[in-house]
Amino acid sequence: MRCTATVTHAIVSNMKQNEIEDPEILRFLDFLTNVQMASVHTQVSYRGDLALLGSFCKGLGITPIQMAEPDARQFVRFLIGKDYSEATVNRIISATRSFFAHAVKSRICMVNPFGLISLRKAQNHLPSVLTVGEVVQLLSLEYDDFTSTRNQLLFTLLYDTGCRISEALSINEADIDYQRQRIPIVGKGNKVRYVFFTPRTARLLSYYLSLKHERQDRQQVTDARQRAILFCSDAGKQLPMSTVGSIFHTYKRKLGWQKDFTPHVLRHSYATHMLDNGADIRLVQELLGHSSISTTQIYAHVTQKRLAGVYVSCHPHGRKENE
Repeated sequence: MRCTATVTHAIVSNMKQNEIEDPEILRFLDFLTNVQMASVHTQVSYRGDLALLGSFCKGLGITPIQMAEPDARQFVRFLIGKDYSEATVNRIISATRSFFAHAVKSRICMVNPFGLISLRKAQNHLPSVLTVGEVVQLLSLEYDDFTSTRNQLLFTLLYDTGCRISEALSINEADIDYQRQRIPIVGKGNKVRYVFFTPRTARLLSYYLSLKHERQDRQQVTDARQRAILFCSDAGKQLPMSTVGSIFHTYKRKLGWQKDFTPHVLRHSYATHMLDNGADIRLVQELLGHSSISTTQIYAHVTQKRLAGVYVSCHPHGRKENE
């Protein structure tokens, strides 16, 4: 057994570089991009997960292809020790399993060391959602300058459309169809779907874009791609994901909320409120860009749980006898 403390220290040092040096991992990522035509989101996810695998192996003094099953199990223990969520651990295991499956198929190695390692059993957590009142509170906040207007548009558009944050940040100004009040979105697997926005959002978009163009002119942003992107930073360039996290954290404190508040919470809220108001689940599946109805059904469970709560609190036979 290799020294775990030494391995962990080496991994932390190597992760600061966040670079992939292993040629087999680089070849696999090239295969994902140019042969499988994986989405940008998938490419980024695999790159991050396999960079972690490469750093771990470097700490062990081996290459990924030299891994045996005990090394793979030690890697999983390392992930669990880092307090990653079960979903994240499962995603990383799936990525490494895919890498080794491709390596075996290409005859680069004989055995997939992750072949007998099971995914961790996921807890059946229902997604966190905002109440309708909380959404009203959020979307009623005042905005009067570029930054506050951009933030308000981000919240409004995410709740209006149910977009993933990566999808929202990829929208270009030219994508917006004001006449039909819709935006084409390239989702997972490069599938295109339309999402729709309200007249209020159309007015907010118009006001925001005038401020955005002003800001980019002032910051002397001339690059055509940066000018085209809808959401930009205070510096006039594409809004980074790290800034989005800071925005949501700041507004959570500002509103005094204790519950989770992330871009995905707005997506959860969109889906749940649509179903609460009688939308067909297959319509919601299409609007969310889910490939399987089973993914969308979790929101039906949220709605059923809320209905059960209403029954218990309102129906005479549903109340506790001691009340």
